[in-house]
Amino acid sequence: MKELNETKTNNKQGIRYDFTLLAVMLIPVGVALNFVTSQVVQVLRIPIHLDTVGTIIVSMIAGPWVGATTGLTTNLVTSLTNPTSIFFAPVSISVGIIIGFSSKYRLFNNIIKTILLGFIIALTSVIIGSFISVIVFGGATGKSIDAVTGLLLVTTQDIWKSVLSSSLLINSIDKILSVLIGYFMVKKMSNRYLSKMNYGVNFLLLK
Repeated sequence: MKELNETKTNNKQGIRYDFTLLAVMLIPVGVALNFVTSQVVQVLRIPIHLDTVGTIIVSMIAGPWVGATTGLTTNLVTSLTNPTSIFFAPVSISVGIIIGFSSKYRLFNNIIKTILLGFIIALTSVIIGSFISVIVFGGATGKSIDAVTGLLLVTTQDIWKSVLSSSLLINSIDKILSVLIGYFMVKKMSNRYLSKMNYGVNFLLLK
């Protein structure tokens, strides 16, 4: 109990405290997981991203700022082979911040709230990502989602409606699925490991 109380107190210490050695060591793991899952769906040509699973997991147990750093680092790394990725860094950063603060305030205490949080980050991603997609790339980003956007564009003849509609559809599925994957993976982590993470204690209470 003492350890749990100390962790709750430490959670209030802000950005500096979040970047513990264990938390920093999680960043490359999260980046690698983001890369692997996104590559799998690209190879299979599935019109979703799954490029934030690692960011979500890190944010859940290490907090918003470590999660945001994981998201930003992912975009920086993937931009080496896909230059468009760097422009979408704000999307990844927002996912880390929202999930991290949700974990901090224990909003992952049941499956319904978890799904709702997935939809919230989907909406955030749609707003930010669609603006970047249209303004910077004219609606086409070179990803499999472009096929859905193109199909809608034929029907609506409006680039904004097409991008927003395709993005909302794909991101709703993508982000809810990503959050659920992250949620169940965190719940499978050992109690000993979770107790060492600043925000992991909140998931101990769910077991």
